[in-house]
Amino acid sequence: MSKSNQRYNFEISLTDFAEHPIIDRLYKADNQRSTECWSVEEIQGFINDCLIDRNINLSILYWKDINENLYVIDGGHRLSIIYAWVKRYFADEQVEDAPIFTNAQKKDIRLIRNNLGDLADFQKVCEDPVLKDKLKDTKLSFRQVVGTPEQARKVFRSINSDTKRLDKYEEFHLQNRGSDAFYATYACCYINDNRSNLAELQYERINQIIELGEEIHDHLFHTILLDADLTHGRKIGLVSELLNIIAGDASQNIYSNDQGRRVEELMHELWAVLCRISTPAKSIGIPSLGLHPRLYFYKDQNFQITSFLAWFAIVFEIDKGLMEIEGKKVNYKNFIQVRRSVEFLLSNFPVATAETVGKYGSGIKGYERLQTVYKAFICISLTMELDFDDEKRLNTFILSMCKSFKYINFNEFYLERFVGSYDEEVIHKVVGYVESLSPGKKNKPKAFSSLTKRLLREEFEARNHNHCEICDGLIYVDSTEADHRIALSKGGHGIIENGVLVHPICNRIKSDRSLAEVRADLFD
Repeated sequence: MSKSNQRYNFEISLTDFAEHPIIDRLYKADNQRSTECWSVEEIQGFINDCLIDRNINLSILYWKDINENLYVIDGGHRLSIIYAWVKRYFADEQVEDAPIFTNAQKKDIRLIRNNLGDLADFQKVCEDPVLKDKLKDTKLSFRQVVGTPEQARKVFRSINSDTKRLDKYEEFHLQNRGSDAFYATYACCYINDNRSNLAELQYERINQIIELGEEIHDHLFHTILLDADLTHGRKIGLVSELLNIIAGDASQNIYSNDQGRRVEELMHELWAVLCRISTPAKSIGIPSLGLHPRLYFYKDQNFQITSFLAWFAIVFEIDKGLMEIEGKKVNYKNFIQVRRSVEFLLSNFPVATAETVGKYGSGIKGYERLQTVYKAFICISLTMELDFDDEKRLNTFILSMCKSFKYINFNEFYLERFVGSYDEEVIHKVVGYVESLSPGKKNKPKAFSSLTKRLLREEFEARNHNHCEICDGLIYVDSTEADHRIALSKGGHGIIENGVLVHPICNRIKSDRSLAEVRADLFD
């Protein structure tokens, strides 16, 4: 956007605003966050003030580009409430052309309607001659800020001293405006406030992109990450890196030709991997691994962004057939075969995770190194059966990790004073595999150097939870399927006694076989 140098101030009465052509040219400026900070009581008070307060402040500060689009710099919340009021959203959340409101928003709208009565309906208010005259006299006063967008931001901050700057993740996102990743991230992170930017794609399936973004947002941040306390900017940074894992530099494509389709496909790729990690509220037919967040992505009640990125990358590689060990592709069946062993290592050897993050950093700085550690867990589990009551196998595991990752704390003790038997062949395979891996050469923005955010939750002990009867892996109850112990095709009934919760992908592998048959196929 280029700067405008001619100031244009004007006023619009509230009665004229609903049908005014300016509505189609109003946008929220980039320097304003997507927020819903006004409470129900504040909204009700504001509407009442519009009807009775002769000195109500309806001043709107805006910046205009060369295409005559108006970007609201200050007064966006006031303008949004007036827009919803005149469009009758408060009177009927299902009115024609109304957006798709969330359940929480519907609850607030109904509360406002119940408290305000007929005053919530702008159309009915205008039927009252006295109130209509008041609304005609009440003006929205638009005041233009000229110059560059940054100059407009400085003016905004000068009159709002408590306004915070965008954080580095938001700044980086806006600097990459126009790329496929920019639009995909906008759809996933700016919920209820993304249509104006996505409209730039000029794509006939924009509604589908918006709906998909909402599904990704809810599934990622609520189901998988358990409402981890991430700021808006850090959510943007996380989604940007997930898109980078999937598409690399291709996600920064800025060519407008067919861009809408590319953005939708990129989002579907992200959605598919997230659905492999955990089952969404509305299943799309992709059997998930049902990874338990508390074991895979949390430590000491704190969400670990590095672990999540590492496991997301591993699931993506398995899904695309990109993960290999000793020249053999690792598929979901292979992972299920060793899942219990991998989860045992995650639970009982947190030092591997802690020391890797401590040495290489959290978030984007360290997740590829941590991904290598988790791949080593998979390699060890595929190469030998883990039984730490067996001294030789325990020794083999410890030496494999020591020689593969020389920075791990117990390294010096075991290398200098280690005694006992071990399997040299297994150690050689694991070390060779780890040495064959190296962090990717992707160009990642330094702005995403740290994404870790703490979350206080009830104390959780993963090993005390139920396990899948098919693979012995930890069960995450929000990402399971009910399986028939005796298959329907063999006379089984849909009763409690014949049901068992298993991982969705295990359920697919089991099919109509008995538990003994599928376990024999997996482990014998």
